[in-house]
Amino acid sequence: MMNAIRTLNRRLDKALQMLLAVMFACMIFVVFLQVFSRNVLEVSFIGILDIAQLLFSWSIFLGAAVALRWDTHYNLDLIPAHWHKANVLLKAFGHSASLVVVYVLAVHGYDFTINSSSQEIPSLQISGLWLFLPIPLGGIAMGLFLIEMIPDEIRQLRAESDARKAASS
Repeated sequence: MMNAIRTLNRRLDKALQMLLAVMFACMIFVVFLQVFSRNVLEVSFIGILDIAQLLFSWSIFLGAAVALRWDTHYNLDLIPAHWHKANVLLKAFGHSASLVVVYVLAVHGYDFTINSSSQEIPSLQISGLWLFLPIPLGGIAMGLFLIEMIPDEIRQLRAESDARKAASS
């Protein structure tokens, strides 16, 4: 079971990273186009800011899932690094607490997305669903990554405990 989850997460991670790279490049291009058209051509394109906002929204929530997987969110060192067991325990607690955030993003984000689907982004003539869809999708991706990460941290704690017991006997 865990091998299937690891394989799924590896593939999801690669797909998200490629998608994020493309979205980031598109966002840079769109913002550059807006700045260039306003300052050089003295023309403003309708919808450019909405496209940038759409790309930004997708990048934030999907990027947060990738950052969680790679443990690149901001961390606060509360305990000295040589207290390895305490640090692993604190990280496991933090990831377990993250399940609340995953629930809020996935469940309530889904509700919010569905409620927004009846609205329209006028300049792009698309449903508001596309602006809020990355919220539940990011939550689901985070949940999948946590399903892999939390048991790994528990195994690491058990291994350290077993090693200490063996060393003391």
